[in-house]
Amino acid sequence: MLEAFATSLPVTVGAVIVGPLLIGAGVLVLIGLGAMYLSGGRKQTRQLSSAPGSRAMGAAEGQGSEQPAAPDPRDTMPYGQLRQQAGSMLVAADEAVRSSDQEILFAQATYGDEAVEVFRQDIQKSKDHLRDAFRLQQQLDQQPPQDETEARRIVRQIMEHCEQLDASLDAHRQEFEGLRDLERSPGPAAAQLNERLADLRTRLHAAAAELPQLQQRYTGEPLESLQQSLDRAEGLLEDAQSHGERAAQAAEAHRASDAVVAIHAGERSAAEAAALLDSADQTSSRLQDARRNLDVGVAQTEQDVAQARATRDAGQAPELAGPIAAAEAAVARVRQTIDSGERYDPLELLLGLELAHRELDEPLNAVRDRQAQDRRAREMLQTELLTARNQVQSSQDYLRSRAHRVGTTARTRLAEAERCLSEAQAFADTQPARALDFATQAKTLAVQAAQIAEQDRAEENLMNTGGGFGGYGRHWGGGYGTGYGGGYGTGYGYGGGYGRRRGSGRAERRMLRYGMRHGRRRWF
Repeated sequence: MLEAFATSLPVTVGAVIVGPLLIGAGVLVLIGLGAMYLSGGRKQTRQLSSAPGSRAMGAAEGQGSEQPAAPDPRDTMPYGQLRQQAGSMLVAADEAVRSSDQEILFAQATYGDEAVEVFRQDIQKSKDHLRDAFRLQQQLDQQPPQDETEARRIVRQIMEHCEQLDASLDAHRQEFEGLRDLERSPGPAAAQLNERLADLRTRLHAAAAELPQLQQRYTGEPLESLQQSLDRAEGLLEDAQSHGERAAQAAEAHRASDAVVAIHAGERSAAEAAALLDSADQTSSRLQDARRNLDVGVAQTEQDVAQARATRDAGQAPELAGPIAAAEAAVARVRQTIDSGERYDPLELLLGLELAHRELDEPLNAVRDRQAQDRRAREMLQTELLTARNQVQSSQDYLRSRAHRVGTTARTRLAEAERCLSEAQAFADTQPARALDFATQAKTLAVQAAQIAEQDRAEENLMNTGGGFGGYGRHWGGGYGTGYGGGYGTGYGYGGGYGRRRGSGRAERRMLRYGMRHGRRRWF
C-alpha cells in the first residue's frame, strides 16, 4: 500500500499544485475554463512527472494515465491585456483590504481585541502583499523593462501577490462569519451600530465647533477641505442612522435578511464618516503644527542665509547669490503675513519657505562636510516631515472621495508616497539625510497621485458622456469579492472585502432567503 501510494504521489501532487491561489467565485469560474497555475507549480509538476517512479507508474497503468496540465491563458495573453488584467486585480485588492479593515473595526467594538487578533494578522499579511504589488507596479510605471519577457514576469508577480492577498483574507473567513453571525442574531449588531453613530455624532459636533475658531485665523485649501469633510460626514451619518433604524425595526420583526442588509449599509456609511472625521482632526492638527513650525523655519532659514553669505563672501560658492535672495524674500513674506493680522494659510507659507530654503541648501551642501549635512538635515527634517504628511493626507482624502473612479496608476503613486513617508519616519533618528530624501519623494509622489486621479475622473466623465463604460475593476465583477475572491463577512451588503457581494437589496434578500432555506452560507 505504501509503495503504491509513493509511486502515485507525483500525479496527485501535480493535480494539487496546478490550482491557483484563488478562492470563492474565482475558483468555480476557473475550474470551468481549465486549471490555471503558477510558475512554481508548473516547475514542480514537470519535475515530478519526469521522475522514474512516475514514468514507471504511467507505463504500468497504460497510456493516458497522466493528463498534461492545461496551459495558462496568461502565458499567451497579449502584454497590454495582461497588464490591464493585473491593474484590475490590484484595484480590487486595494478595495478589499480597505473594506476588510472596516469589518474588523465593527467586530472589535463588539467582541474585543483578542477575538479579532487572528483576523488582524490576516489583514496585515494582505497589506504586505499589497505593498509589494504596488512597489512592482511603480517599477513598471517609472522604469519599464525594455525586454517584454522581463516586463511580463513583473506583471505576473503583481498578479500572484493579489492572489496571495486573496488567500490571506480568506484564511479565517469562515471563523469570522461564525463570530459575526448577523443573520442568526442581528439585534446586537444593530444596537452596536447605533452606539457607534452616537460617538461619531459627538465627534462631528466637536469638530464643527472648532471650525469657526480656525476660520478666524486661517484660510486656504486645508480649511475648505475640512469644511467639505464635515459636511460629507454629516450626510453619511444621517444615511447610517436611517439604515440603523431600519435594521432595528427588521430585527424586532424577525426579518433577519432585511436587518443584515441594513446593518451592512449602515456600517459602511459609518466607517466612511469615521475616516472623514479622522481626516478633519488631522487637518486641524496640521494647521496648528504648521503655525508653530513657521517660527522654527524662519529661524533656521535666517541661520542658513548668514552661513551662505559668509561662504559666498569667501569666494567659495558665488552661485549662492540667487538662492540667498530667494530665501530672504521668503522669510520677509512670512513675517509680513503674520504681522499683518489677516488670515493666512500656514501650510502654504511653510511650503514656500521650505522650497526657498531647499534651493539655498543644495549649493550650500556642496561646501559642507558630511557631519554638517546630517546636522542640517536633522534640523530641517521635522518641517519636511510635516509638509510630507500634509501632502500625503491631502492626496489620500482626494483619492478616497473618488475611490471608484481612481485607477491603478494613481493608487500606485499614493501607495509609494505612503511607503516613502514611512521610510522617512523610520530613518529620522539614525539617517536624517536619507529620511529627508524620502520625505521629499513622498510629497512628489502624493502630488502625482492626486493629479493622475483627477485625470482618471476627467477621462471617465468623457467616456460616460460619449456612452462609454467607465470604472475600474469591472473585469473582475466590480470589486474584490464580487467574482474574484472572498474574505470576512456574511456575503451581504454593498461592497467588496471580506465576503461581501455587490447587488441590489432586493436581490440580496432573495438570495439570502434561498440560502437560509437550503442551509447555504454563501453564493457566487
